[in-house]
Amino acid sequence: MTKFNASIAAVAAAVLLSGNAFAASLQPAAGEGPFFNETALAASSVQRADVRADAARQLPAAGELSAQAAPAAPTAMSRAEVRAATRDAIARGYRVAAGENA
Repeated sequence: MTKFNASIAAVAAAVLLSGNAFAASLQPAAGEGPFFNETALAASSVQRADVRADAARQLPAAGELSAQAAPAAPTAMSRAEVRAATRDAIARGYRVAAGENA
């Protein structure tokens, strides 16, 4: 009976200590996939100069505030006209959102 208990203990220890091996996912981690592409390569109809010109038009984002949207197009109203329109809106009851609780 002692030999049986010893063999059960050995099997249980092996199963418990090999838990990490059973926890592996079915998919490979990033970068561990196959290094080949099974699709057939087709000849490109785009010329190298066209690709370079397109890349020059679309420069990569770099530096601070590179994720900012493009500035809005300028309006036809002057600064004085905007201020006058704001004063008129406030006179008619429009509340300008300002302060911490705006």
